[in-house]
Amino acid sequence: MTSHERQKNVLLALGRYNPKLHQGVARFAGQHNWHLNAEMAYFGRLPTGWKGDGIVTLLDVQQDLIDFIKKARVPVVDLSVIREDVAVPRVAGDHHLIGCLGAEHFLERGFRHFAWFATLDDAVTRLRLRGFSETLAQSGFTCETWIFPMQIGARCDEWTAKCDFLEHRLRAIPKPAAVFAFRDADAANVLDACDDAGLAVPEEIAILGADNNELICETLRVPLSSVNHDLEGLGYEGAALLQGLMQGQRAPRRPKLVPPKGITVRRSTEVLAINHEPTRRGLQFLQENYPRPTGAEDAARASGLTRRKLERAFREHLGRSIRDQLTALRIRRAKELLMRTSLPVADVAAQTGFNTPQYFNNVFRRSCGLTPRRFRLRHRVGSLFKPPYARPRYSGS
Repeated sequence: MTSHERQKNVLLALGRYNPKLHQGVARFAGQHNWHLNAEMAYFGRLPTGWKGDGIVTLLDVQQDLIDFIKKARVPVVDLSVIREDVAVPRVAGDHHLIGCLGAEHFLERGFRHFAWFATLDDAVTRLRLRGFSETLAQSGFTCETWIFPMQIGARCDEWTAKCDFLEHRLRAIPKPAAVFAFRDADAANVLDACDDAGLAVPEEIAILGADNNELICETLRVPLSSVNHDLEGLGYEGAALLQGLMQGQRAPRRPKLVPPKGITVRRSTEVLAINHEPTRRGLQFLQENYPRPTGAEDAARASGLTRRKLERAFREHLGRSIRDQLTALRIRRAKELLMRTSLPVADVAAQTGFNTPQYFNNVFRRSCGLTPRRFRLRHRVGSLFKPPYARPRYSGS
């Protein structure tokens, strides 16, 4: 901030409070000398008569907040896609990618029976479900969809009805099964129902949540694995967009999507869902050695079978070839490195077991539909805010 710029007065107005979102916005505010009004986080209501320069919000079902935003005469940034009917600029989590990561996590562990559980049915829920189901479909699998209370006409807070709903479905699904829950609180509901039904977690039912709320995930009988929705990064990027808007920059045509930061694996998914021991040994070998120059012959030696027999076993128990399984492991890690680091593409290739950058480029494009460079440009987290004096940079492509 230059000496002649006036300090910006910004309102944090979250319809659904989250401390990580607050932390991300506050970090940007501290770096850019904002005065951040966050009293709605403590009183639960809008500050009557507030006047300032901009608003960071998260729109949900609160009609008074929606009315307030619609009447605001200052730049506004929404941190969600729940209320796309309200025309404001947005930064949101990449919820489709969160669903994709959930499916990949279970597929890598050899599961063949899947379910999705949620206690909400909004735009975010549907995006995560679509990513989950589409990624499973690419490997020839489907998932059961359990949405409570919509499927039985009960209320969200009817605990007994929710437990009965889950127990019935958990008992009926073929074992071992993998359940991906919309959020960590829903994943905890699944764990409670497994306890009531006498089902072992993760041996019979593996459970994965999303958002990585440590207060939930690490305080249960079986600690929960969870997709790391980057909420702090989302808050920071939303604040960065607002800074640009307050300085006269144009709003982006589409929401900026902030990708998840991988998966924190805990006990609830620490299992290989395969009864065939040689296949388990082969799969475990690939999971531990995929960054190195290795292949089907090495996996076969680790399994105790010939390559031909292990190939047949992989197709029977995993639904894919040894090579396809190895490629999936390498591509997943490559995506993480492309999104979360600045490593050159050649280094990403080397760290994920690909022989040459060109081979990596070809395999990645066949798998993901775009080159590693294009994937990075689409999904990379980086500040939206550019100072008004910054000159555009051209790459020639």
